[in-house]
Amino acid sequence: MLKLFCACTALLLAIACSKNSDNTYDPHYRYYEVGKRDTVEEWRDTAFVVAVAENDTALLQAIQAELALPVAERKIVNGALAPGSGGYNKNGPHAFKWHFKEDDWELADVSAEVFDGRPYTDVDLHYNYWMDTVKRLAPWDSYIKREITP
Repeated sequence: MLKLFCACTALLLAIACSKNSDNTYDPHYRYYEVGKRDTVEEWRDTAFVVAVAENDTALLQAIQAELALPVAERKIVNGALAPGSGGYNKNGPHAFKWHFKEDDWELADVSAEVFDGRPYTDVDLHYNYWMDTVKRLAPWDSYIKREITP
């Protein structure tokens, strides 16, 4: 019985001390925080993170051009939703239940109203609806805020 207890304790310690898979940053991607222009009540709705492959030079150049503009003139993000945080889509300690497919998002001037939503109070809290029905997110008040260096 003591051996079983020790084995279980060792296993739990190993799991607790292992690398947190929720903090996965691929060195072949660059990461950007998406901000919101409008004031929101729920802090988890204030930002989320997107990833861009380092070989996607067109999108990276577009993002750099956006960052040079005043916030009011920046385009919105529009992306296909994928399950899980991708290991990087977070706002502070909150890991979102979704992320943009890294190869299926863009900067846009406008989008259909159905894609306008908030990262937490809409997508996270109504996850099945957004993943199975809407399938994209394009918050009308979103913009690329800054690059994040992991």
